[in-house]
Amino acid sequence: MILQVLAVENQSYIDYGMPVRCMGYDAAEYSRQLKERKQERRLLGRHKEESEEELKTTIDEKLSGILRSDRLHPVYTICLYSGEEPWDGPRKLSDMMEFDPEDENLRVLFEEYHLHLFCINEQNGFDTFRSGLRHLFRAMNCRKDKEKMAELMKNEAYAHLSKETWEAIAVMTDNAAMLQKKDKYKTENGEEEEYNMCQALEELMEERESMGERRGRREGRNEGRREGRNEGTLEKTKTVVKNMLDRGYEIEDICAIAGCE
Repeated sequence: MILQVLAVENQSYIDYGMPVRCMGYDAAEYSRQLKERKQERRLLGRHKEESEEELKTTIDEKLSGILRSDRLHPVYTICLYSGEEPWDGPRKLSDMMEFDPEDENLRVLFEEYHLHLFCINEQNGFDTFRSGLRHLFRAMNCRKDKEKMAELMKNEAYAHLSKETWEAIAVMTDNAAMLQKKDKYKTENGEEEEYNMCQALEELMEERESMGERRGRREGRNEGRREGRNEGTLEKTKTVVKNMLDRGYEIEDICAIAGCE
């Protein structure tokens, strides 16, 4: 079995340095693999020395730290853009470069790096996907619209999701708090476990609405108390001013003492 590394970078905003960023991720992964391979070769070399077995390597292999036949695992990095604005950033490394227009000879030496960009908001439909990605992308596409999300949750398929798809939807729609109650929405379908996202989102929306109502009532009570205190203070000030006028105080002195105009 040949191992291949698939990395998905979820991007909620337009990063105008994305090609360099993803290229850095790829390079870091290859560096990690190379370091790991060198460590394996060193351990193997020590084992051969202890067992007095001969490890046939060339001088270049010794200097490189790996064998000529060693291979790394390919890395495929996909940038998954889930923002609302159309992507107007670079889609390849050359989009970020300032080339000298008079020196085409050097330009041919430039090594291009293409950004594997998938913009959810550019998709007309997700029927081409046959796995849980279809349900994930549809949910991400309407995560900012409560009405669209509520309509989507009427789809019976969202009541029978795999654990991985359910968790991905919770995280990618900014509802990671649901992960703590994950087992509450689990059901058994034969030998398979299914997770109900319809019920989870419905309860979450109800909980948020309830919290909003409680917050509104609390703010209303606090505002009422403030207004009551202000009115009480104003009445006391009026009483003080009236009493001082009755006792013959000058207007300027009354205003200075009572703090009024």
